[in-house]
Amino acid sequence: MNSTIKSRFLLILFVFGLAIYSLIPSIRFLNLTDDKISQMSSEELDNLSSKALKLGLDLKGGIHIVLEVDLPQLISNLARNKDSKFETFITELDKNYSIQDIDFFDLFEEQVQNSDLKLQRYFSSLGRTNDEIISQLSVESTDALNRIVQIIQNRIDQFGVSEPSIQKQGNSRVVIELAGIDNAERARDLLQSTALLELMIVKDVENTNSLIKQIDLTIDSKNSASTNNNVDGLFSDKENLSSILSTIGSNLAIKISELDKLNNILNEEDVKQILRATNSTLLLSNSSITLSDEFDGEEYLLVYHLYNNAELSGGVIEDAQMKLSQSGVTAGQATVHIDMNGDGSREWARITGANINKRIAIVLDKKVHMAPVIRSQIYGGQTVIEGMGSIQEAEDIAIVLRAGALPVPVSIAEERTVGASLGADSVEQGRLSIAFGLILVVVFMIAYYRLSGVIASFSVLGTLTLLLGVLATLGATLTLPGIAGLILTVGMSIDANVIIFERIKEEIRIGKSVKSAIDSGYAKALSTIVDANITTGIAAAILYQYGTGPIRGFATVLFWGIIVSMFTSIIVSRFIFDFIISRKNIRELSI
Repeated sequence: MNSTIKSRFLLILFVFGLAIYSLIPSIRFLNLTDDKISQMSSEELDNLSSKALKLGLDLKGGIHIVLEVDLPQLISNLARNKDSKFETFITELDKNYSIQDIDFFDLFEEQVQNSDLKLQRYFSSLGRTNDEIISQLSVESTDALNRIVQIIQNRIDQFGVSEPSIQKQGNSRVVIELAGIDNAERARDLLQSTALLELMIVKDVENTNSLIKQIDLTIDSKNSASTNNNVDGLFSDKENLSSILSTIGSNLAIKISELDKLNNILNEEDVKQILRATNSTLLLSNSSITLSDEFDGEEYLLVYHLYNNAELSGGVIEDAQMKLSQSGVTAGQATVHIDMNGDGSREWARITGANINKRIAIVLDKKVHMAPVIRSQIYGGQTVIEGMGSIQEAEDIAIVLRAGALPVPVSIAEERTVGASLGADSVEQGRLSIAFGLILVVVFMIAYYRLSGVIASFSVLGTLTLLLGVLATLGATLTLPGIAGLILTVGMSIDANVIIFERIKEEIRIGKSVKSAIDSGYAKALSTIVDANITTGIAAAILYQYGTGPIRGFATVLFWGIIVSMFTSIIVSRFIFDFIISRKNIRELSI
């Protein structure tokens, strides 16, 4: 073996060795039985799965979710100087948008014209005319959607899902595909959570009593007017606020069974006006309290009377981590430790210094997790959220706080679950299709090109091995379209060999020796093979750039399949020919 052939042999051996080494974890992982999995620790299993070739949603199972952005709420959030007319407009907009299949801003513009709403009153910073403001609101909605996609991407990355598919759909939807998810409910909560953290001062007892009296007087007067007029008015069967509230320790509370009554009271326009006038909001605790049977044995939620404007929001959070409490009555319970940035630290020190001996509520998504008393000024921008139901809940809250709050609420518009059994069937069918396609190609090549067809068949097997090794090394995700890409790669690899063999046969016909015919055949076929593969590679790059999900999976396999097939058909098969010729004085080529 001369030095040139030896160097090529070592190069090919190294490349194939690297591919096989990359595939070993995938082979081990795919061949794991339930018994072997039960004997492995979670760390060993996670380590093995992280190195194995990843399977997409259509092969491994998982969830497909379409999130709908609450555009009416976004418009409301951007507005200033809101009044009852504007709130009625938003309510009607939300109702009409939910029942009509129409572009949101077309509906928005139509409703603005019908209601003769002067947008400049509420959006003076966005423009002077209605057209300017509507155009700017459309830009704001696009920006909000882009931020939602980025925040969800960050959350999913920290959640630990490999190769998620996240894409925008229109101007109000985000399509998400998560492969291998075995806890769909947790994923839904993580995606939907707005994660809006607010620190709000709790009002004192005198303010709370005064608010309840005002609301009760309003309700009682309405009830009295309805009774006197003998009319079934809105308040005719409504209890007042004090009658449905209870006192637990120093806190107000309400039975879960009476939450509808509370919501009905708070949704009345007169009550909303009282809350606005007193800069008040009533929020509930995130978890319930069950009184002992010697009382009534019912579940209660605490009710907090807070200043409506938050003292500090989650935008100042720099880091959030789940930790177990080490002391006090909460020892061993999951908590979330928050670190704020410089601006947040200074503001937190000011807030705590100005409100000593007052309670401050830590509110996440309009639910109060705790409301401790401020005993002293707090420096350093650190605080702790307690009251978590479990370690998993604390971890999820830490994830969404680190990733940031969504600029507007989202809801699940569509959800599909792909079962693991369906994914296993797809994998099996994919294996069979590759096997049958490979067998047919090998049989044809050997029958038509004889011993040269055996070399081509070895080249094809090498192509599949190298391609799977490359995908495993890159941590790429194999999807059902990706399997189609594997089958296409087999065809492309054979196509290159066919071009080369036909060129060699032409050279042999004109009387050239075997070695000279092989040299000329490869040289003349090279430009044709390269041109064909470059154009296909450009198509694959475009599919990857502008495609999403499965299309990207197909493009990835196709692109690397082109490179690998050129390597095996031009370098590996040529090496085999040169090696055979160097060992024997061959006068006729079996081709």
